[in-house]
Amino acid sequence: MKIKKAVIPVAGLGTRFLPYTKAIPKEMLPIMDIPVIHFIVEEAVSSGIDEILLVTSKDKKCIEDYFKPNAKLEKFLRDRKKIDCLKQLKRVPDNFKLYSIIQNEPKGLGHAILLAEKFVRNDYFTVFLPDDLIFSKKPVIKQMIEIFEKYKKPVAAIEKIERKKISSYGIIKPQKIRDGLYNVVDIIEKPAPQEAFSDLGIVGRYILPPQIFNHIKRNQTNIRKEIQLTDSLKKLINTTGLIGYEFDGMRCDTGDKTEYMLAIFRYASIKKELTKKFKKEIKKIFRF
Repeated sequence: MKIKKAVIPVAGLGTRFLPYTKAIPKEMLPIMDIPVIHFIVEEAVSSGIDEILLVTSKDKKCIEDYFKPNAKLEKFLRDRKKIDCLKQLKRVPDNFKLYSIIQNEPKGLGHAILLAEKFVRNDYFTVFLPDDLIFSKKPVIKQMIEIFEKYKKPVAAIEKIERKKISSYGIIKPQKIRDGLYNVVDIIEKPAPQEAFSDLGIVGRYILPPQIFNHIKRNQTNIRKEIQLTDSLKKLINTTGLIGYEFDGMRCDTGDKTEYMLAIFRYASIKKELTKKFKKEIKKIFRF
């Protein structure tokens, strides 16, 4: 059973980055010269995904435009013999099929995933939350696909969460399979630290079965009239089962201003042509 499809919800308003996001989607925030969404799609494609659905809004057409060929620009660069610029342009992934569907109202992650039902059909599929940018040697979703292929169960990415941040995550009750791998026995959404089952929280990568859609349809909306995913994941525990996987990688929540800046620093630190100068300038700024 090959996993070839990805769903990426990108319809969020990005209010934490206003006024920038008044005109430009938060998914297009640059990590130096590459937007966040580029990294997400690159992770998917390098993991064998060849069909991607963006659950988007009417104001975010530029995300789709970013992944479309621009023959006029390519011709301009060739004519001007700007070969280096042309090489940079060719870094944009294009070896996949891109689809989109509009989410007219912000009704939560569960609702966004439900809109992908016709796209997914009867296949297992991946979900990427684009705020979660993860730096890793092996793409995280590829790591998760390998877990799925061995255990034949849905998989959620998890990581240890700082106590002060536990109330911002879905926290699992784990049953250990081996180091870094757990059967999920229960999930509690955004608990107070003293009420949490553990310090292991679900973050923005999933491998889900098509049965998830029926579970979402039966969910009640919350106080903000949103359909969340956690209730549906809890139902999976009692049907297909659910595995929590502590991935090998470094995650940055680019929806948070501090972590967004850290993502830029981390990316710069692994770019060999920038590392030496970057570290020198950072030392000047912070007077290490």
